[in-house]
Amino acid sequence: MRSWWNLPAKLQHEDHMEESDSTVTLTGAENECSKLSDSGGPKYGSIVHLSPSRIGNLSWWKKRKERILRKKTLLMRVPILQWLPNYSTNDFVADLVAGITIGITVIPQALAYATIGGLPPEYGLYSAYMGCFVYVFLGSTRAVTIGPTALLGLLTHDGALLMGPEAAVLLAFLTGCISLLFGICNFGFLIEFIAAPVIAGFTTAAALTIGTTQISSLLGLKFQAVGFVQTWQAVFEHIQETQTWDAVMGFSSVAILLALRLLEKVRIGKDGDRTSIQSFINGAFWLISVSRNAIVIIVGCVIAATLIKPGYDAPFEITGNITGGLPSIQAPSFYIEHGNRTYNFVEICQNLGSALFVTPLIAILESMAIAKSFAKGQRIDASQEMIAIGTSNLLGSFVSSFPVSGSFSRTAVNNASGVRTAFGGIYTGALVLLAITVLTPYFFFIPKSCLAAVIITAVIFMVEVHLVKLVWKSRKLDLIPLFVTFSFCLFLSLEIGIIVGTAVNLAMLLYATARPRIKILTFQNTSGFENQIKYLYITPDRSVVFTAIDYFMSTVRKASALYPGVPVVIDLSYVSIADFSTAYGFDNLAEDLHKRGHSVVITRAHPRVLTILEGVRGSKLHVHRDGVELDVLLQDLWSTCAITGKYLKYKGNDTTQVPISSK
Repeated sequence: MRSWWNLPAKLQHEDHMEESDSTVTLTGAENECSKLSDSGGPKYGSIVHLSPSRIGNLSWWKKRKERILRKKTLLMRVPILQWLPNYSTNDFVADLVAGITIGITVIPQALAYATIGGLPPEYGLYSAYMGCFVYVFLGSTRAVTIGPTALLGLLTHDGALLMGPEAAVLLAFLTGCISLLFGICNFGFLIEFIAAPVIAGFTTAAALTIGTTQISSLLGLKFQAVGFVQTWQAVFEHIQETQTWDAVMGFSSVAILLALRLLEKVRIGKDGDRTSIQSFINGAFWLISVSRNAIVIIVGCVIAATLIKPGYDAPFEITGNITGGLPSIQAPSFYIEHGNRTYNFVEICQNLGSALFVTPLIAILESMAIAKSFAKGQRIDASQEMIAIGTSNLLGSFVSSFPVSGSFSRTAVNNASGVRTAFGGIYTGALVLLAITVLTPYFFFIPKSCLAAVIITAVIFMVEVHLVKLVWKSRKLDLIPLFVTFSFCLFLSLEIGIIVGTAVNLAMLLYATARPRIKILTFQNTSGFENQIKYLYITPDRSVVFTAIDYFMSTVRKASALYPGVPVVIDLSYVSIADFSTAYGFDNLAEDLHKRGHSVVITRAHPRVLTILEGVRGSKLHVHRDGVELDVLLQDLWSTCAITGKYLKYKGNDTTQVPISSK
């Protein structure tokens, strides 16, 4: 067995170590350490790699328990304990203003997003407050707001339409369980396998799909259609049935919402030189802009209440009765009775289908993307966000909530409102509870076209056209998973689209690992030796793992065939990862080339890679180690080989490019 490189004996054979938190202290080597320091520098290197079996004698479970039951873990998993002791009066005022602002924003959005999910409007309100309370305690980012979103509403739609609202509540429960389990198991790294182009394609297709579902309400049309294409076909088939009042109210609401959105950018006076009146006017403009959804809904209610006369039909579609009062606190039902049929848990899961795993995935992706956008350079703990999202959905399902996640639009408003901590969610949740208990009778008059306008103006800004331009300028190949995801999501379903898009992106990644670029040069040693040896110098530009080893071996064989009998030197300086297939392939390559008269030498290998290769290395694969000149090693191999001199003498240029295509 290979001994450690030039390590002192006391370090090589020391078995007693003490583990203290994240550092490992070697005992019994004080004399060696003092010798190193007295000699004026490290003689044996500054980094020592130890095998895991030598680190401590504690059992895995005991070490895991000690890691969990410590103050650092508690502060990390319950972030409120970090900032609450320093909570000030200024924080309270800022959070109060931001919380009320978000409450005014979320109420009309919640009513609208419930209709996307095929649910009664009150379920949107049921979903809008529990996440606010939970995120105060478990949230790792101050500005993120948890609640119903258009994307999750759309993912809920099919199950709710088939099995009723109870299916949406159960989906929230299962989403919470899966997200919470992933967070506890520290599976946050899995989210990194979903690339930005895939997310952009999914989000854009979802935005167009959501907007399409609201066209019927915007125009006052009544038809049954599913999917992007079928809905637009039905719209054109029934376009002559458009209701004038609904269309006028809907398009007017869209225009007003877009205009009020621009009002936020209006600024009076110059920065740093504004009077108090100018600052007040600018603040008023901003408040009107962020409250635009509530303003349009309130104005629509007033118009509807004015036009509707007792005993007469309303001139446009209105929301109608909304159940008031708080929902009962109860566990989600695992047996659902809807229509004339009863569904058991297995049948419910079968009907929910891919939404069971796509919904928690999208919930986590939404929240993570938003948290990263507003983190301002701070590190985001993906596992902690999973725990927060999972707990919000899990507890929310006990109060009739459908799946929730972070909302980008509301988080942007929250950040612009000057929120200081996550405590602003307390005031948002309280305002939603007030609306559920007091304001629901007034929601009767909300025009459906106004709700459709709120949804459409929210989702049109989710279309990420700008990202397509950036990808085109950066790496055009990444447009493939983007457009594949977009197409499958738009024309088939969101669940299929994100699965296919992720698969295509991972396939492209695997192909890149399977086809490394290999630089092949010929050299001749010029060290003054009697025998000037010509050799091939081969350098792969990335790790050669199981996906690439066959391609690499084939390329090396082709190159060596052009120069019979010359040694083959393989530079592994860019190879940071290796596996058994790599080691086995290199050994077979060395054996094969040896039969053809070639010596194979590996050089500049990382210690970790070299350890893997030596696990199966035979006598035909030679290693060039530090401290030995490569030319000297080649001369030693020349002195022991039986290759005729005519193949080793070389009178040409020192360096030439081998005409082998390795791209």
